[in-house]
Amino acid sequence: MSYQPKSYKISSVESYAKDVKLFKIKCNLNPSPGTFVEVSVPGIGECPLASCSHSRDYLELLTKNAGNVTSAIFNLRKNGSIFVRGPYGKGFPIEELKSRNLILIAGGTGIAPITSMINYIEQNKKLFGKIFIYFGFRDEENVLLKERIKKWEEEFHVFVGLSSDPDSHEYEKGFINDIMERHKPDVENTVALLCGPEIMMNVATGELNKLGMQNENIYWSMERRMECAFGSCGRCQIQDLYACKDGPIFRYDVIKPRLDNENSSQEGR
Repeated sequence: MSYQPKSYKISSVESYAKDVKLFKIKCNLNPSPGTFVEVSVPGIGECPLASCSHSRDYLELLTKNAGNVTSAIFNLRKNGSIFVRGPYGKGFPIEELKSRNLILIAGGTGIAPITSMINYIEQNKKLFGKIFIYFGFRDEENVLLKERIKKWEEEFHVFVGLSSDPDSHEYEKGFINDIMERHKPDVENTVALLCGPEIMMNVATGELNKLGMQNENIYWSMERRMECAFGSCGRCQIQDLYACKDGPIFRYDVIKPRLDNENSSQEGR
């Protein structure tokens, strides 16, 4: 684990929608699926980004232009330099997932850590059972990694829902829970991995519970308010846990009571 950022070369930059770019960086960091790195721009600052790949030759970072640091990252170009430290955190429990069916659920840029897991599955197909993938986006213009989704549709059970695009002919209309209700996954001997807005994960988890899946077989990616990556600044604290060092991947039955207590405390103020 590196505590100092190192400079790496950007080998390509792809644009998705108006505010999302995919940076491909030549390096051998190869973060475990679900973990993250800290990306910095000298003089501006740094921000945590989930790995969007699983490779010993490169690192892909899906970046949304949502602040000072990501805005500075957006100005970086192919063949330029980018500073990275890490990887950090605890990713998806790979050993526990082997020989199981998997349900992968992502909303928006939450597709990044799920993509790293899909890359791992593609490289180790014999280790897993059936793969069900559900993606949710706002509209067709904001569908990320579209060319990869087409490829995954040939390998796995893939379903994409658009929450507010009635004119799409390529994807279904509806939120992720609607898509899951129409295309029910197998839940026997199955583990679910979720990443995206918490409200989306809440709704998707409710749908999984209705299908008979227990919370101990559901994992959430809690990439919220992370900053230092060491649990020192306290910004990402969830009761007695820190998203950056105890997560960002948490088993749902472990994180749920802490989220419930946190919400109760906020309502009581």
